[in-house]
Amino acid sequence: MEFYGLFGETLSHSLSPELHKKIYQITGIDAAYKTFAFPKTHLKQAVESIRLLSLHGVNVTIPYKEKIIPYLDALDPFAEKIGAVNTVQNKNGKLIGYNTDYAGFGHIFTRRNWNLKDKSAVILGTGGAAKIVEAYLINQRIKQIVIVSRSPEKYTNTEKTTYTNYTNTSALSGDYLINTTPVGMFPNIESAPVNDAIIQQFSTLIDLIYNPQETKLLSLGHQHNKHTANGLDMLVGQAVRAVEIWENLSIEETIIDELIEIFQKERVDINEN
Repeated sequence: MEFYGLFGETLSHSLSPELHKKIYQITGIDAAYKTFAFPKTHLKQAVESIRLLSLHGVNVTIPYKEKIIPYLDALDPFAEKIGAVNTVQNKNGKLIGYNTDYAGFGHIFTRRNWNLKDKSAVILGTGGAAKIVEAYLINQRIKQIVIVSRSPEKYTNTEKTTYTNYTNTSALSGDYLINTTPVGMFPNIESAPVNDAIIQQFSTLIDLIYNPQETKLLSLGHQHNKHTANGLDMLVGQAVRAVEIWENLSIEETIIDELIEIFQKERVDINEN
């Protein structure tokens, strides 16, 4: 049996153990998965424990997707280019960082046939997830991106991407508003990263949070008849791609669709009880 896990700071809300258990059941993989929550000061020791505990691999979530990089032995070229890691493989004691969030994020658009060419988007946040979102949007030929940061002066504007701060959000509008911050995540479910007036200035709202399934941001979007999507597609997609790396196999796209449907129903059942 192989052992895997999830590194993060606060993981009580995570669906990853349940999700990976289901992936292993469907694919017949003999593996186990658990969460490893720890403070930022223990990141180096946590990475060292991957070898010590003979973990075959780990996923990485907030706030360590960028911070973990200096402690790894090597990076996949794409992860190196993006500057964010969400998957680590322990290959005979060598720790290699990958990023499967990109593929996961793409499922949000491909499953809904949403088009990005010549569109505009506003991204809330500048962490590892925001880097993935920006890269995907640019590769899908989006016209313009505005990224909202608490410290926009730290970043350099490009031909397609400009940075601004949260005090200027009232002037923003566009086709897509994408939240990559943890604002609105369980248990702080009554919070939203922007107010109702700003939400009305966009056609489609995407929140990478998956717990709760309908965040305050998405709830406000529904009230104004906006198209919405949460982060469940991304969660399932990135998890399946991580398993493919760890186990050196290919998993059919239909399994991703099956898993999304399973967890959509399970989350609805939980919310109704």
